[in-house]
Amino acid sequence: MEKMPVEKDQPDLIKVEINQQAKVKQDAPQGKVIVEFNGVPKEALEDLVSECSSGACSCGSEEFLSKVEGFTLAEDGKTIEISGKVSVEEVSKTLQDWHKTL
Repeated sequence: MEKMPVEKDQPDLIKVEINQQAKVKQDAPQGKVIVEFNGVPKEALEDLVSECSSGACSCGSEEFLSKVEGFTLAEDGKTIEISGKVSVEEVSKTLQDWHKTL
């Protein structure tokens, strides 16, 4: 992981590729896909959920996003629940192809 340049008053931040940190859980309840992000700060995931919920998400095709009803950051601060008519396979493929640095 490479360090991201920051202003003098901020601590060093580590850049991480989302497709290397996301782990799709295989045992989610029907209608939900759960993605775990270990090693990603809660604030970065909050920003990601806001971005995706607003429709400004760059992760997937319009077809994929049209199947999603919502994105929710779980209380644990490291798990995002994607609800809608998307499958584990679709989410896994989308995340694998998505190159975004957090």
